[in-house]
Amino acid sequence: MLVNVPLGSIQEKFQDKLMVSRDKRMKATSEILRNMRILKLQGWEMKFLSKITELRKNEEFWLKKLLYTLSVIIFVFWSAPAFVSVVTFGTCLLIGVPLESGKILSSLATFQILQEPIYNLPETISMMAQAKVSLDRIASFLCQDDMKSDIVEKLPKGSTSNSSDIAIEVVDGNFSWDLPFSNLVLKNINLKIFHRTKVAICGTVGSGKSTLLSCILGEVPKISGVVKVCGIKAYVAQSPWIQSSKIEDNILFGKDMERERYEKVLEACSLKKDLEILSFGDQTMIGERGINLSGGQKQRIQIARALYQDADIYLFDDPFSALDAHTGTYLFKECLLGFLSSKTVIYVTHQVEFLPAADLILVMKDGEITQCGKYNELLNSGTDFMKLVGAHREALSALDSSNGDTTISDKIST
Repeated sequence: MLVNVPLGSIQEKFQDKLMVSRDKRMKATSEILRNMRILKLQGWEMKFLSKITELRKNEEFWLKKLLYTLSVIIFVFWSAPAFVSVVTFGTCLLIGVPLESGKILSSLATFQILQEPIYNLPETISMMAQAKVSLDRIASFLCQDDMKSDIVEKLPKGSTSNSSDIAIEVVDGNFSWDLPFSNLVLKNINLKIFHRTKVAICGTVGSGKSTLLSCILGEVPKISGVVKVCGIKAYVAQSPWIQSSKIEDNILFGKDMERERYEKVLEACSLKKDLEILSFGDQTMIGERGINLSGGQKQRIQIARALYQDADIYLFDDPFSALDAHTGTYLFKECLLGFLSSKTVIYVTHQVEFLPAADLILVMKDGEITQCGKYNELLNSGTDFMKLVGAHREALSALDSSNGDTTISDKIST
């Protein structure tokens, strides 16, 4: 037991370190395999291979320590019977106990009976250490805090209060992904959006645009403040989410078929031409993660799913970034400005040509709403928004001049 306790403790420690390093390696490997197309296009194979190799070396380091400790345990307990016999008979000689044949044979028989349990003890210790580490990991996962259901206060539709026209309201909101809220991702958020308005959110990469939509959905832990939402929400993510099912099932998403509305949704999302090309139309089976569809088709199917749900508030996280300029312009006019003209729409965008159509524009920087107003007001304010619009217009002008076509902004205005 004097040897068992410290060796078992050491083995448990090494097993825990091994599992942590294995988690990191498997997570990195999975992410690399999922995004292999991007790595191939950018020529980053060797760079990420070196990262995987480094993680594997760290895992091998702890695996070696674990196996070395297990080898020591096995050596100790396999040599224990012989060691116990030598110590027992040596002690008898020292204290003067006569070693008679009966006593010797009885002792050897007892040691033989105990030999098998002693031989199995190393494996038992190893299994107990692994089981304890696994149970601790499961317990830590099950003990994690659940997402609180009171992050967003749901207001009843048709309220008779003075704020009945408010669809979304955030007062002094502070949010953080990490516990214990040491790093705020959004701070000092004050926002009031009325029904049937179009709100655009713009800003640099990492400014908190997508996180603001997640806050409205109630997915970001709230530190302080109040978030109120009135109505049913529909969310369109930047990366399309597709079920391995028929196109029709992806659009209906469990709702009953309403043929007239279904046809209008297909027309608004410019999907009819795509369905004509496919052999089975909207009955075509979609492969895993939409492997038999293009990125634009998957994005338009995702938008069609949201439109068919007939929600009150629509949240678009830059869905037009995966579409070409012509298709993106068409969907913006037909979906956001046409089909959803009577709905509350909040859309994140990096395309400045979509901003003039918004009733309200939110400019975000470092997790805060730095500016709020209409397009012309912000454009004349002489701030970063004007620089953003100016840089984007210069890029569009250079592109349009090379193509000899009118600008995208002109297409939207017409």
